[in-house]
Amino acid sequence: MTASRLAAALAGMVTALLLQATLLGPLTFPVPVSLPALLVILVGCYAGPGIGMSFGFATGLLTDLGSGLPAGTQALCWLAAGLVAGSLGGLASSRGTRAVAGLAAVLAAASSATSGVLLAILGSPGASLATAAAGVVPVGLIDALLALLLAPLVRGLLRGQGIRPPRPVGTLVGGR
Repeated sequence: MTASRLAAALAGMVTALLLQATLLGPLTFPVPVSLPALLVILVGCYAGPGIGMSFGFATGLLTDLGSGLPAGTQALCWLAAGLVAGSLGGLASSRGTRAVAGLAAVLAAASSATSGVLLAILGSPGASLATAAAGVVPVGLIDALLALLLAPLVRGLLRGQGIRPPRPVGTLVGGR
């Protein structure tokens, strides 16, 4: 991975986490909407399962280490979300932005519920199976709206010159 791609991925992670903490979290307080999880899913849809999985793990681990939650819960959930999004993203992206947004909303709601269940099992304060189940529909609806806005932005950024993987340079036959 080149330095510019790594820097772009880190900038995306930190930006999503800061927007989550300062803007989205307070605006959607009782509903556990997660902009970083949505970003992981959209990156997975457009970049494939390997990048989605690694981006999901790194973003989740950064989130876990910056919060009071048990380390590894978000990393595990977002790793799985990035993997599933990357595996199904080719089908959705060929059908357009609305299909990608729909897939992202479903996966974000499932990731939120899974994270809530894991936190409840681990005995995290404030986490219960009832709150995890109650948040599925609101998280899915809000994430669908956010994904409609973010999907074209993520697709454009991934296609940008500094982020896209370098193409192999071919050589001319008998030439330079």
